[in-house]
Amino acid sequence: MLNVTLLTAVAKSALVGAVATKIVDTLISSKINNKIEQNKWLRNTKVELFSKLTEDILSTDSTNITLQLREIRKTSAKIILLINDRKLSDKIENYTNTLIKFNDNERVEKSALSLVNKDMISFLSRNIKL
Repeated sequence: MLNVTLLTAVAKSALVGAVATKIVDTLISSKINNKIEQNKWLRNTKVELFSKLTEDILSTDSTNITLQLREIRKTSAKIILLINDRKLSDKIENYTNTLIKFNDNERVEKSALSLVNKDMISFLSRNIKL
């Protein structure tokens, strides 16, 4: 009789231990999976936004600065909200201010605009940090 009672107590303890372990395991794995999914989403979104901004920059020339500036600002705003990086925010702001100055000029040198565009794209490629 004592053996049956002892076996029952051990079985109940093992069952409770197994259930508790499974609950803890589930909670930990869900946190880890959520973090992995969040990082994956962030990486994909960064790639999309940086690619869009690069496309906008590459399609900017002296004839369409005003139109492209609008698109660049829209994409830049999303990037700034997504990424907490003061250097990137400042660089984007400086770039857009430079485009505004080019737009105000009647005669924009292609080489100067090209140099500014290449500099911005180079900065983006160094800061994507996938």
